[in-house]
Amino acid sequence: MNSRTARILAAFRHAAPYLVIELILPGGSIVALSLWVIRNRASVLRRVSRMASRLGSAAQFAALLRPSTASTP
Repeated sequence: MNSRTARILAAFRHAAPYLVIELILPGGSIVALSLWVIRNRASVLRRVSRMASRLGSAAQFAALLRPSTASTP
């Protein structure tokens, strides 16, 4: 078995319980996503904080590009 196949199988093994929950329960997508976030919260928090810092930087950059709203006579 090559490394690509092994990675695909490992990803499937990781996702399988969430896929089963999603298919069996009504509203299973929300339940499965919630369980995944709870189980992987450290990774999720890192990603969210990284996105927030990038969004903050993007907002500051966009504020610099906006023309001033003060009217000049």
